[in-house]
Amino acid sequence: MTAFALSALLAATATIAPGHATPTATPVGDKIEGGYVLTHEHPAYALAFGGNYAFGGSAGNVEHGIMKKGYTTQCGGCKVGTKCDHGEVKGNFTGAVGALGRDMGDHKSHMGPRHDSFSHLRYATDWIKAAHEASTPLKIMVAFTVESEAMCEQLYYANKGNGGPGGDYSCSKGDSLASMKRQIAAMKAWVADNDDWMAIAYDAQDARRIVTEGKLAIVLGVESDYAFGAENRRFDPVDRLELYYKLGVRTFYLAHKVNSRLAGADVYRSKDEIGGKIIRGTQALAGCFYVDDSAANVPLENGKGHQFCNNKCGKGGFRGAKVTDKCVAKYSDLSEVNYVEYVVGNGGGWFNGFDVYPKLPGFSAGGSAVKGGIERNNLGLSHDGERVVRAAMQLGMIINLDHISSEARKDVAAISKAFANYPMNALHNNPNAMLVANSTSALKTPGPSEFDLDDGELDLVKNSGGFFGVRVAPLDAANYPESGVTKNCPNTATETAKILAYLLDRKLPVGYSLDYSTITQAVHSRTHAKCGTKLGGGDAFHRYGSHVTEGLSHVGMMTKWHDELSRVGLKPKYLNKLENKGPEAFVRMWERSEARRKKGKQIPRKTFTYDPAPDQCVSNSDCGSKEFCANPVAGMRTCKDKLPNGSACTAKQQCLSNRCHLLECK
Repeated sequence: MTAFALSALLAATATIAPGHATPTATPVGDKIEGGYVLTHEHPAYALAFGGNYAFGGSAGNVEHGIMKKGYTTQCGGCKVGTKCDHGEVKGNFTGAVGALGRDMGDHKSHMGPRHDSFSHLRYATDWIKAAHEASTPLKIMVAFTVESEAMCEQLYYANKGNGGPGGDYSCSKGDSLASMKRQIAAMKAWVADNDDWMAIAYDAQDARRIVTEGKLAIVLGVESDYAFGAENRRFDPVDRLELYYKLGVRTFYLAHKVNSRLAGADVYRSKDEIGGKIIRGTQALAGCFYVDDSAANVPLENGKGHQFCNNKCGKGGFRGAKVTDKCVAKYSDLSEVNYVEYVVGNGGGWFNGFDVYPKLPGFSAGGSAVKGGIERNNLGLSHDGERVVRAAMQLGMIINLDHISSEARKDVAAISKAFANYPMNALHNNPNAMLVANSTSALKTPGPSEFDLDDGELDLVKNSGGFFGVRVAPLDAANYPESGVTKNCPNTATETAKILAYLLDRKLPVGYSLDYSTITQAVHSRTHAKCGTKLGGGDAFHRYGSHVTEGLSHVGMMTKWHDELSRVGLKPKYLNKLENKGPEAFVRMWERSEARRKKGKQIPRKTFTYDPAPDQCVSNSDCGSKEFCANPVAGMRTCKDKLPNGSACTAKQQCLSNRCHLLECK
């Protein structure tokens, strides 16, 4: 450990969960009977992405970033050409192509969230309590913070001045620590306000005790692109992990959507899908801001020599190819025309930032390649990433394979072996073997991608004693007669039911993930999908009270989830496991993790020399505000730092003071 010894860290956090015995691999306390686990939730996501974009029902209904009650009032809608009070997107182009859900950008007024809502909040305390008190109860919920710099840049400035129930928080620049701390504090306050029926679990023994007392156990996690800082940061990320641990975090992500300084991210979806194009284009921009001429020793360019980042803008700068383009250093400053051209138009082609990502110091590879018919990231764990994983295992944390590349998953598996087969988990995924891609205008469903898990990766989870959380999303699944489901109704519970049976037959313990905060949709109702409506006596999922939901649109709908699985034909042997086995299996996984924390060791930290390429320029306008375009050196002109007073100069542009008198900066 870097800042202090592991023993000191554990002593410092003893006040969080006092009096606990040394964890063992066997149950400590009563066995948990019945219920299920939600493995990847974002209850306080109103505080993310700038905090000002969301609608949370009636005034005063949102506290600690979470709605108190479900919707009691209808939103005012968002009309073309008007200033809306929520859901605006930069230029609305992303909303127009449907990438962020129906309620982003221009949308009609309606009550409550729908299956493809984003800005209409989808967590409420009374909905969660209803799920906890249902006949098949929610017993454990893993509650993650969430942040995306690119999302914040698209939402915050477009909604600035509108208020919003989440608050008003400026976007981060390469480090999302402030947002993570804000959401952690909010969730702690939320739990404290509802301590008669929920509590935070800081270790496995806590979780077992809380659940057997009849309360909902909340486990805190961190998910963000830059939870550990961007690639150009130099602080030790193990120190950051230790900080999160002290704040109560017990699981986290090594990457999220784009490459991090710890690991290569999974290449999300096909390059032909709009979401796949957006994430590849976003990676290209992230590379320009934090990698090219900031951390890499080569400029980012594709195989045909197309340079991604204009190195005439100074470190962390980007400029489009148009004559009128200016240097930008953040997503929101890029023109709307260039957003469309680079991200939506060419994200699946030459502006694929994963394809051109270089081999950085501390990584063993760079770029991406098509393997097994899927574009996969060549980056595994970095040296610092390995140290963070080892530190997390020494702390007995819940290790997560989500959002990282196939190569990084292999690297985590190798470390797991060094810790006597430490449990590895997938908390919001699906099995690639069951996904069927459709690309027609009438039906669009994702096929296999690096985000979801191959069968060999499923075996890593199972053989290590890990846990699998199924992302309950609109999909088309391959036929699986063993499930008992005979009707194919894409995007509805028929497809998820087949996937659940497939995983259970592979001997994986299973929970669910709603993941209602990112660019995501929920399982549709069969009524909305216009198929299978007569199965099992009708559709249980189209309404919640008086609200038309069109599917599993919010966490309260989980009160109907197992009934819907039964109606679509899932066999009782699978339903019994799903309704009764999840919480005990999850806590057992955590107990195994804690029992193995002393089995492995940390490795010393190495430091690496970064020697970025010179910032080429033609004139001073090509450089940063505190740089000037120097005289040619070896045939090149380069951006250099402006000079302090007293330095020799030949032109005023060379001086910080912008004054050069008698060949000296004054």
